[in-house]
Amino acid sequence: MESYAHTAMDLEGWDVQQTLDDIVMVQFVDINEDGTMVKRGSMFVPIAAAPQVWRVGRVILKGPNCKYVKVGDNVIFPNDKGIQVREMNGLKNIAFLNEQRLFGTCTARAAFVPPIINVAKKTKSSKKVSLAD
Repeated sequence: MESYAHTAMDLEGWDVQQTLDDIVMVQFVDINEDGTMVKRGSMFVPIAAAPQVWRVGRVILKGPNCKYVKVGDNVIFPNDKGIQVREMNGLKNIAFLNEQRLFGTCTARAAFVPPIINVAKKTKSSKKVSLAD
């Protein structure tokens, strides 16, 4: 199976309609357009420099035996799991893997908000009031 990794799945005239069993097709959401770099924090790092990186992908198709994910979920998994395909059905940077290879679902964080600091201040009555209240 490794010989299929990073190839274009050229099925000219055919479109993949579904996956079977517990196979999940994901499209990477943490990658640059040409598929050579993975985003970490606010910068892109060459994938070759980080072979054991964790990946994030969005579920595009799922087989009927998938129990935990649904189409549209963002999932996390190690980069070395599944078969990565450069392009298929007009989609770039996708992978096929068994649901059991997924480590979980995830959501994108909102902009960082610093934690509330519980600082007490005095009022006229000398009663302490927490800013976190």
